[in-house]
Amino acid sequence: MPACRSIDCVTVFARHVDDAAAVDAAARGWCADDPYSTDRPLHRGEQPKTWLLPQGPPEFFGPFAAEYEAAWERAKETIARSRVLVQQVDVSLLQEAAALLYEGPLVAERWSGLAGFIEAHPGSTFPVTETILRSGAKAEHTAAALFRAQHRLAEIRQTVRSWLRHAVLVLPTCGGTWTREQVGADPVGTNSKMGLYTNHCNLLDLSALAVPAGLAGPGLPFGVTLFALPEEEANLNEAARFLLRQQDTIRVAVCGLHMRGMPLEPQMTGLGAVFAEAAQTAPVYRLYKLATEPPKPGLVRTPLGGTPIAVELWDMPVGSFGRFTASIPAPLGIGRVELTDGRSVPGFVCEAYAAEGALDITVSGGWRNAMAKV
Repeated sequence: MPACRSIDCVTVFARHVDDAAAVDAAARGWCADDPYSTDRPLHRGEQPKTWLLPQGPPEFFGPFAAEYEAAWERAKETIARSRVLVQQVDVSLLQEAAALLYEGPLVAERWSGLAGFIEAHPGSTFPVTETILRSGAKAEHTAAALFRAQHRLAEIRQTVRSWLRHAVLVLPTCGGTWTREQVGADPVGTNSKMGLYTNHCNLLDLSALAVPAGLAGPGLPFGVTLFALPEEEANLNEAARFLLRQQDTIRVAVCGLHMRGMPLEPQMTGLGAVFAEAAQTAPVYRLYKLATEPPKPGLVRTPLGGTPIAVELWDMPVGSFGRFTASIPAPLGIGRVELTDGRSVPGFVCEAYAAEGALDITVSGGWRNAMAKV
């Protein structure tokens, strides 16, 4: 049941772009029973000529605002590394349009559709929902106010259409998240923020496709939404597939200077790598402090006398992994590192000859502990 009959549409949730496209193919078409239905055949998709990003930093919110902002910056870096043509646009127009959905006279459509039920069943509607719906009956939401809003939307729609010809706009799907307590304290404000980068879509007659874009942090998924003109909707599938290919990653184990807070962490983040988790090796390694400048750890596999060593696992873009590996000086290199849970991942290892004369720091359990004792 639509809340706003003139602008609501069906959304497809799927695990993969191809699955969403298959559902769309089955559902797409004119429906004789719906006076708002339109027939929009899906044309052959192609890569957008231009990728649009917002001018300036978007707004992020909630207790994980910094993590979401960092994830957005990584998403932008992924797009930049892909060598597509990027332009910036002023997305404040989109937010102006979105504000009309809940704060302007357009909310009257919601009240017109549901007023009869709410008035006939007092107390049956969730109080916050009822408050929003009843705002559509405010005296200031006159017919004249509605026409002014529609005229402004038409102006914004025309500008946005000029941006999006043969282009795709990329925005964060949301700028953060909230705790249950924060939502309980301000349900309208927090939910409004969640739609900051998407509420404009239907009002401006755009098509959209949201895709994953890594993690903002452990247990914090992040995503971006791609927007296109409805007659170029098929381009969204091509753009999404392209972007997801850029996000393919390899999980890499690091045990020293590339860990968080260490001198070479910027090398990891500069290559688009994201910290995934702390872990330990299987008890088949010894750790040495190599006589290099600066000192580096050497993780050497041994048949006897090994112990678990602390490592960090980072997700690195496939496109960056070759450059990263090529930059590692001997006697270090990338090999398979066995973890305590049985996984085997690419990671830093050291040639055994380098252990001769090096300081054995295995007892410390890891490079971070060893350096803390220096």
